[in-house]
Amino acid sequence: MAESAGSLFVTAMKAAYDFEPHEHALIVSAASTLDEIEGMELALAQSGPVIKGSTGQDRVNPLIPALANHRLTLLRILKQLGIEGESAPDSRSAEQKAISEKASYAARVRWKTA
Repeated sequence: MAESAGSLFVTAMKAAYDFEPHEHALIVSAASTLDEIEGMELALAQSGPVIKGSTGQDRVNPLIPALANHRLTLLRILKQLGIEGESAPDSRSAEQKAISEKASYAARVRWKTA
């Protein structure tokens, strides 16, 4: 059986950082939140984004706002640990980045916000 997202997170964090003892509770909390997100994402994939309400009407699956809240909670925990700003390296090529910057500049000039 594959390891949970939370277990993988704890392993990766322990390998990458030296945390103080008081930060251990935050790591455990983040791992738990990741496991809950993983479970909700699986349930959402099975049930879909729209479900039937009590009177048969279509309604947004309540897992969607619950997932959003859990993701915000995770971001807050990561911020407390001081690792929220780190992300994967930008995979765009230098040419794609240059095109994007030129397009952004052109849009600002067009709308006079440069």
